Amino acid sequence: MAKRNDAVKKPKSRVQQVHTGGPVVWHNVLDPNQAALKDLKALFPFFQEEDLQDCLPPFQRPKMLRRDNYLFLVLLYPIFDSISRTIVPYEVDFFIGKDFVVTSHRGTHPTLTSLTDACNADTGTCTIRSGDTAMRLSLDVIHGLTVACFPMVTELSNELIGVEHELFDEIDGDITKKMLRIRTSVVGFRKTMQGSDNVLRKLLEKGNTLFSMDEYRLQVDDINTHSREIRDFLENDRDTISALYDAHLALVSYRATQATKTLTALAFIIFPMTLVAAIFSMKAVHMPLTGMQNDFWLMIGCIFVTMLVIVIFLKRKKWL
Repeated sequence: MAKRNDAVKKPKSRVQQVHTGGPVVWHNVLDPNQAALKDLKALFPFFQEEDLQDCLPPFQRPKMLRRDNYLFLVLLYPIFDSISRTIVPYEVDFFIGKDFVVTSHRGTHPTLTSLTDACNADTGTCTIRSGDTAMRLSLDVIHGLTVACFPMVTELSNELIGVEHELFDEIDGDITKKMLRIRTSVVGFRKTMQGSDNVLRKLLEKGNTLFSMDEYRLQVDDINTHSREIRDFLENDRDTISALYDAHLALVSYRATQATKTLTALAFIIFPMTLVAAIFSMKAVHMPLTGMQNDFWLMIGCIFVTMLVIVIFLKRKKWL
């Protein structure tokens, strides 16, 4: 009888090693869960459990912690959510040691995906150089994630221009929803980018235990310059969308007032006409005009004369 094979395939690990072409080992953890963190702990037993658990949901605040054998960074970057069509935060965690880098993130990020794919394909398009250190590699990744924010800033600015052109067109719910969505995206974008400068400043201060941080100061300054530039753009977009939203509310209020004024004027016109018609419909014995030749047309004339007098009165008062 043939021996039964009960072997079960081991699930593929979420801890993927990225080809760097040099002495630095880069592990990328996609969609970390408890099993992935267990694999990561087996590779790096000195990783503290609280740092590993910070890689799991919910989102952590941006921070930088110095450990004995590594530096732990939590950074947030904006990413476009196709479902809500707004900018949402995207967390990337870094474990940076002497000769290794571990990145952990939930879901795919275009910048990280393109970088890891280029390095693994070994097509020569990978931006990582064989002589890079772990700190240089980490800063290159952070720089790429920061620069990737500029197209989203441009997209928001273009949407604002489109809203500005639509503002004085026919008002409906779509323009209001669009403005609120852009406003939410700008606020979320700014909130996401706020903590990066402080984290990198702490990295320069506390990273000297593992690296000579002076040689990376220019690179960190370059990243911070990009971050400040993005925040300046977002500050301008925030002021712009606030001004457009206030103008939109004022325009809605003005059009509502005009509509109310028109309806009120129509009521002023119709009410006297209705009153005259009601008077002539009374069954009084000595009703004027009733019984005269062409009495119907005389009554219609009275009604229209009354309407004309009211219209002239409203025109002089500039209510029409």
